[in-house]
Amino acid sequence: MHRSLSSTAFLMLLLTAWPVSVVRPTDKNQEAAKPDQATIEALKAQIAAMKAEYERRIKDLEQQVEKIQIQMLQATPEPEAAIPPPQRGIQIIPGVLNPAISVVGNLVGRGDSTKVFNEEGNRIDNKMNLREAEIDMRVPVDPYADAVLITSVAASTPGRYSVDVEEGYVNIKKLPFMEKTPLGLKLKAGRFHPAFGKLNILHTHDLPQSFRPLPIQEFLGEEGFNQNGVSGEFFVPTPWDDKSSMDATIQALTGGDIAISPDARSRVSYLGHLRYFRTFEESHNFELGWSTYYHPSGNGVSRVQLHGLDFMYRWKPFRQGEWKSFILAGEGLFTNHAYPDALESPDVQSAIAGQKPGHGKPFGYTLYTQWQFDRRKYAGVRWDQTSVLFNPGLRRRSLTLYFSYYFSEFLRFRLNYEHRWSDLFTENGRNSVFAELNFVFGSHPPEPFWVNK
Repeated sequence: MHRSLSSTAFLMLLLTAWPVSVVRPTDKNQEAAKPDQATIEALKAQIAAMKAEYERRIKDLEQQVEKIQIQMLQATPEPEAAIPPPQRGIQIIPGVLNPAISVVGNLVGRGDSTKVFNEEGNRIDNKMNLREAEIDMRVPVDPYADAVLITSVAASTPGRYSVDVEEGYVNIKKLPFMEKTPLGLKLKAGRFHPAFGKLNILHTHDLPQSFRPLPIQEFLGEEGFNQNGVSGEFFVPTPWDDKSSMDATIQALTGGDIAISPDARSRVSYLGHLRYFRTFEESHNFELGWSTYYHPSGNGVSRVQLHGLDFMYRWKPFRQGEWKSFILAGEGLFTNHAYPDALESPDVQSAIAGQKPGHGKPFGYTLYTQWQFDRRKYAGVRWDQTSVLFNPGLRRRSLTLYFSYYFSEFLRFRLNYEHRWSDLFTENGRNSVFAELNFVFGSHPPEPFWVNK
């Protein structure tokens, strides 16, 4: 740029300084106006000197500009220097006064072939319902911990809402007196989804289908279960295999508020979960988990012990990871003891069901598969079968077909079809269609597509 500027200025100076007689001689004096060789050489030397002087001045001006710029930069303080240092013992955490907030809405419309009643005795068939709205707030408390508060406004009966704290806990990532926590230990305290199986920890809007499987509803509750307590999660070393990993979770919970043991008088309960994960040839991975929930007898409440086995196989090609995938997963729940509040004794239940005595213990399982066609479209099928808690001799079964379409990770539409076979006459042979719309807005981004978790 500077070279072009100097050439142009020099040409203008030359044209203005050139003698008129040299630029445009008259016809009569044309021969006389022709300069000799010495004059031409002198003129060339003069032009060269003027050019050299001009370039020298331009260079000096450029150097002066650079010096001024350096002085201005030196005079401007760094952003950190402009902020007064905090007092000793006070930590300044970005965003501590501005938690990331998001709102999740879940709208469900349903059509049923028979009447459907909820636990409150209200009809919910053939209706549209804003089933749930969640307000999710997350913030770093300090360098050692993060906090989460999720408030749920839900309606099991359309238009009748109740407010609940679905989750509210502090997650302690490290301890101030330890440089490194052993085995990557993470502590959690507050109200949260206990780590029983793989589906209970998911919020309603993150489920692979619109409703939780029948065994989850029967043993844990229609929406799974939340409890207050403390939790510790840590890694289990796997030195024998560098492609596998294990982690364990141990939790102490308040007790009660779970379908298999709803009594609030229950003593402190305990939960353990062990998960094994392994990858195969980059495109395949397998997950296997075991869960046990236990609370001792006392305060007039019988002992309850519930076990669960879950697995998931996922195919996700490296080159087409955002476009193709396949999942085969399942979860089984069972107990070593008969349900304490069952209507009949285990022997009577077994006789009614045509089983050997002692086999009237609740058991249920779910199997589901899902195929991803491209970035936006998913489809799958799920099979559920479970005992009825209050009478384990009875069975409930369902088949669910579903299709999900993601406009983006913030907006999803899902269509479900369900058929039920059941020993409960109120639901036997029922056909239902569910249309679900899930939307998210706010500063905290949601999880990506469910299959990619």
